[in-house]
Order: sequence, then C-alpha cells, then structure tokens
Amino acid sequence: TGARYGLRVALLFQADEYIPWVESSGVSAYVHPIGQDVYLESAKYTVQPGHVDQLAMKKSTFSRMLSIFTTKCAANKAAGQSFYFTGTYTVDGCLRSCYQDSVYRSCGCMDPRYARDTNTKQCNFEKLACVDAMTAKRGDPYYWPECKCPLPCDEEEYQYQTSRTTLLQNQNITNSIFPTTSEIVIYLGTLDIYAQVEVWKFPFSAMLGATGGFAGVLLGASVVALVDMIVLFMRVAMIGCGSLNALKMKKSPAPES
Repeated sequence: TGARYGLRVALLFQADEYIPWVESSGVSAYVHPIGQDVYLESAKYTVQPGHVDQLAMKKSTFSRMLSIFTTKCAANKAAGQSFYFTGTYTVDGCLRSCYQDSVYRSCGCMDPRYARDTNTKQCNFEKLACVDAMTAKRGDPYYWPECKCPLPCDEEEYQYQTSRTTLLQNQNITNSIFPTTSEIVIYLGTLDIYAQVEVWKFPFSAMLGATGGFAGVLLGASVVALVDMIVLFMRVAMIGCGSLNALKMKKSPAPES
C-alpha cells in the first residue's frame, strides 16, 4: 500500500541482462482505465533506476449522446469496421484495426506489432518491405477515408502530475544493488471526478410545449385573419354595389314636365 492507499511498487533492474547498445535502463508505466488496452504509442511514464517517482492521478469521465442529430459516438466495439483488441472500444484500437485491414489487403498478412484476426497470419521479415511501403504511401490511418472511428459514448481518462526524488539508501542494501533499484507510487491526488455529460439543449418535452404554443398562436392568427378578410370582402362588395347604384341614378334621364 502506497500513499493515500495507492499502489507502491519496488523495481529491481537487471542491468547485466540489457543488450550492449542500450544506453540507459528504465521501466515504462502506462496509466489507463480498467479494461482498456495499451499500445506501443500510448502515453507512458518512464521510471529510471535510483529514483522514487510519484504519480498523482485525477479521473475524468465523458458521456456522449448516441443520437442521429448529433455527432455519432460508439457504444461498443461493433461501431467500428473492425476491432481486433480484447479491451474496451477506443479510437486508437479502431484506427489500428483499420490499419491491419489495409496491411492485409496490400500484403496478405497483418502487422505482428498489433492485435490481429485469429484466422489471419502475421507478416514475417519477407513482408516487412511491403508493410513499410504501404505505411509510407498512405500515412496516418486517422486520415484514411475508410477508417471511420467515432469517439466512445462512455469514456474514462486519467491525468496525472509527477514528482521525482532520489531513492534514499538503506543500510541493508549494498552499494551494488542500490543503483539498480527504484520505486514508483501511483495514487489518486483527489477524490473529485471531472465529469462531462452531454444533455439535450432543447429537450423533447420543451419542444412539445413550444410546438403547442406556436401552433396555438399561428392557429389563432389564422382564424382572426380569415374573419378580417371576410369582413373586408363584404365591406368592399357593399361599397362597390352602393357606388354602382349611385352611378346608375346619375345617368338616368330627368322626367318630362
């Protein structure tokens, strides 16, 4: 148990097992939600020997609406064209699965660095040139038109602040072991959770009320306008008929005496 009931891990580096051309040793720590896969390009924190590293995390949640009127989100893995990873749906996993499909169409195999279809073989060294050529030609899968990977409807994210100090030497640890030892402490810096939830700006109940109100106003205006038009036509007809009778009376000859 570490600080604030977090995770505290002591790491021992076997420096003699590193290959000769590696200049420095370290361990990569990936902070991610439970059930989410990590990839080679995922954000990571490197722990170096002889130090104590602390990561104070802050949790954020995002809830997006699944609607045809707004930006579409993915409720599960089925929302993407292909998803070969075992964890929860992520945009990165969807893009890498789309990349695997493109590699398969071009080279007849899939990149062994990422998860792939169980019925598809992985690319060997002979296919490495084909994979590199396809990647150099097409670029980032994010811009490929066939890779449609919406954001997940429900998403968790952890942001963290780091601090590092020198690992104090213990009398029970010899000098030969101390430079190859380190510690990492991961804990929640705050119990507050930043939550971003999408809601209807104009809910359905308000829309019904507004529609009824507008319909009432428009219907009332139409009835009043119809009555006014009928009265207007009647008045015009009466005035026209009166003027015609007056004209006929003026044109009639005077009686003889």
